[in-house]
Amino acid sequence: MIAIGHKNPDGDSVMSAMAYAHLMRELGYNVVAKMAGPANKETCFAAKAFGFDLPGVQSAVSAADSLILTDHSDYAQAIDGARDARILQVVDHHGIGDISESKLLYAKYMPVGACCSIVYTSYKELEVEITPAVAKILLAGILTDTLNLVKVTCTDVDRAIYGELVTVLAAADNISYEEEFDKIQRIYKGMSEAAKNFDGMTDEEIFNADAKEYDINGVHFCLGSMDWDHPESIDSFLHRMLKVMDGRGLMFCRVGFLEHSYILYCGAPQGAASDFGKNVAELAFGQSVHPGVIYCERRLSRKLDVVPMLTKALG
Repeated sequence: MIAIGHKNPDGDSVMSAMAYAHLMRELGYNVVAKMAGPANKETCFAAKAFGFDLPGVQSAVSAADSLILTDHSDYAQAIDGARDARILQVVDHHGIGDISESKLLYAKYMPVGACCSIVYTSYKELEVEITPAVAKILLAGILTDTLNLVKVTCTDVDRAIYGELVTVLAAADNISYEEEFDKIQRIYKGMSEAAKNFDGMTDEEIFNADAKEYDINGVHFCLGSMDWDHPESIDSFLHRMLKVMDGRGLMFCRVGFLEHSYILYCGAPQGAASDFGKNVAELAFGQSVHPGVIYCERRLSRKLDVVPMLTKALG
């Protein structure tokens, strides 16, 4: 059995699969964690800083494979071949997707900021010990998906779990909670810097680093998400991302910029009018300030804002 997160994996996707695979092994099941693509820079930094190894990459599965999916519940975001494989479990904190299974399927959804928070609750419910090694994995996932507890999607559940994991690590390191907390803050600072470090990456790699596929109301599209904090080069960066998006079907992208956001759009589904993407984007987010670019005065969340707004516009 394979526990695996979504394509273009972020830290929470990787860490939740790792921690859940360990949980299943503790319960007597032969489950191995895999990544559905190479780890990004932030994930690699977190693994090195916390001192654990990342799983191997698996690009496809077959009908012979059994899967536990974490941090996603849409076939569009799942590893290639997932439709043919046996889906045993889904653990996710997004909207309920289109994953289906003719046989019994265990699914656990919670409206929290990180999938690793859901995995934590499963450890508690099943009375499986959260060792310091597991605590590091879970904490790394929560750090990345809640932006160290400041992201708009973060909940009190995430904050409480965060505190309990810090307590576990402080006891293991034989230091005070405050000292452990400061240690984790230093690790997160490095994670944040790594997440924004695009050195050595092509523009296509930058876009694909956190891009997800969606099928909503019969329309398939790709939605990228990234942040850019350099005012002197924001216009150039937006143009570069639009160039990457061109010719790839219906594409959208959220670019967080300081306390604001830009929404980029490009293309159309096969058989649709060429202005399909423009019409959907402007219906959802307002008028374009430049071709392919819409400016939003607030910082948008892909999960809480962009996907629901696109879903409504496509309705």
